Amino acid sequence: MSEPKPGATFVLIHGAWQGAWAWLRVVPLLEAHGHSAIAVDLPGNGHDDTPPGDVTTMVYASHVAAIIDAIAGPVIVVGHSMGGTVAAQVSELRPERIGAAIYLCAFLLPDGDSILDFYGRAWDDTMTGAHTRVTYSDDGFLSTIDPDSAKAVFYAQANPRDAAEAAKQLTPQPEGGRRSKLKLSERNFGRVPRIYIETTRDASVFIELQRRMHTETPCAHVFALDTDHAPQLSAPQALAEILCNVAGLYDLAGT
Repeated sequence: MSEPKPGATFVLIHGAWQGAWAWLRVVPLLEAHGHSAIAVDLPGNGHDDTPPGDVTTMVYASHVAAIIDAIAGPVIVVGHSMGGTVAAQVSELRPERIGAAIYLCAFLLPDGDSILDFYGRAWDDTMTGAHTRVTYSDDGFLSTIDPDSAKAVFYAQANPRDAAEAAKQLTPQPEGGRRSKLKLSERNFGRVPRIYIETTRDASVFIELQRRMHTETPCAHVFALDTDHAPQLSAPQALAEILCNVAGLYDLAGT
């Protein structure tokens, strides 16, 4: 187990089709404020040899839990988009180790729900986000989103060159991560403080969906960024300021 350091330790969980690279601009900003930050590559997303058909949210959460186990002291988990389900499930697995869970324009769902379940009850036919733009492999284990669609629904406010580069890095997403039903309890998941960060210009997880989720599963604090779905790229400084603020709110920033 690593020695504790001054400042908070953030464990950053990417969303669907992404990787640890999605946090590249945020990590040094957190470190500049004296914090530690670990950006996770989820298994099965093209960064290891996990078969896509073996991926579930619990597999993701167990991977993150193992990372947390190697860290001394409490951590702050941050789940972006699909990564919100991982943040929730790892909160269930390691509630005593997580000082706060931050949901960044993320899927914050109740026990027994999956992302596709939520879409089934909340999606409006007028919405044109990522959910309607993906294609699936013949075996159904993987989904992909083309770069032009990704630029439109994820990176609309980013510098066009940055958006194009990010869109090119997207990898096929194991569908088990979006179809798995969460297994949560009030005793474990319920004891971890929840914070939601809205992205009000989001063209993927629309703001109406975000607000429905954090109304159904209330959070201790709600912040808002006037950004697209990926403020890690379009507004990293503003995002880092909120993350550091949360560390201070929960006295996780050390001395």
